[in-house]
Amino acid sequence: MTGEFRIRPAGFADVKAIHRIETLSFLTRWSRWSFYSELLNPLSTTLVATPAGDPSRVVGYLVYWVAAGEMHILNLAVHPHWRRRGVARLLLTAGLGRARGQGARTAWLEVRPSNRPALALYESLGFVPVGRRPGYYEDTGEDALILELALAPEETETP
Repeated sequence: MTGEFRIRPAGFADVKAIHRIETLSFLTRWSRWSFYSELLNPLSTTLVATPAGDPSRVVGYLVYWVAAGEMHILNLAVHPHWRRRGVARLLLTAGLGRARGQGARTAWLEVRPSNRPALALYESLGFVPVGRRPGYYEDTGEDALILELALAPEETETP
């Protein structure tokens, strides 16, 4: 299924579609300006997933930072119509690979304990719980689980 999709860096023209997915996915949403700000932030990377035959149609996105040898996954969502097709896994896999290339040795994120589909995805990629942030989500007061993944160093060719 993942051959149906392509991953590319987001541009300013993608923000409207990214924000639409955000609005459909979360009760507490990032503003459109937040996404523009991430595109301007040198620590931040925003990737989008598009159908292979339609590179202008955004069906999912990933926002992460790389700093001090760590990848912090900030935001990930897939349009409801395109879920359960491997898009989130493809975005995460691509992001993890790029972050490793940017010098990240670990990746971490916060996730709601009630978000079972996200937890299952993260655990299938090797993320493990390392902590909890009490009352992290303002909309519900729900805690956040902190998940971490050790990133193996990039393979380097030897002469």
